Amino acid sequence: MRVAGSNRDETWKRVRAAGVDLLYRHGFEAMNTRQLAEAAGLKPGSLYYYFASKEEFLHRLLVDLLDEIIVDLEQNLDGLQEPVDRLDAYVRTLVRWHVVRREETFIASIEVRSLTHDRQEAYMRLRDRFDVILADILRDGAADGVFDLTHPRITRNAILSSLTAISSWYDPAGPFGLDVLTADFLELARRMVGLRSAG
Repeated sequence: MRVAGSNRDETWKRVRAAGVDLLYRHGFEAMNTRQLAEAAGLKPGSLYYYFASKEEFLHRLLVDLLDEIIVDLEQNLDGLQEPVDRLDAYVRTLVRWHVVRREETFIASIEVRSLTHDRQEAYMRLRDRFDVILADILRDGAADGVFDLTHPRITRNAILSSLTAISSWYDPAGPFGLDVLTADFLELARRMVGLRSAG
């Protein structure tokens, strides 16, 4: 069932938003396509225009999200030359995503396990782009003598893990908003690379 004046992209956005809500509240195993269709205002059979199975929906959702984050990250890094500026931009971008879009990023961190082996591996190859971007920043900072890194890979993993975990514990009703979290994570990341202050 198509809504008058709608198009495929707009309908997919509605399906995706409904899916995010259902996945966040119920999890992949408990969610079914009938619920998804109802929440999106569609007939169940209409969903097959966008994907062939619930697992294919999850894969498309996760890849879409990953593509959006990487595009945003690369745009925020564009034109920055200094490793410290690039590290700060990296941290700001991922903190914002895991706070403002925490439901989606939480789903991505939890529900990757629900993908089949081949799709999980394909997703993780895309996901490695995060590691590469951060590894390049740390490598350049160490080469310039700006960062003091004993084990760059451990530092990279520690920074990335701390950022991606935000959506698992962040409480929008809690005392810490985006500005406070961003400032604290900038400080944390800078200390991890041997700097003293984000001020």
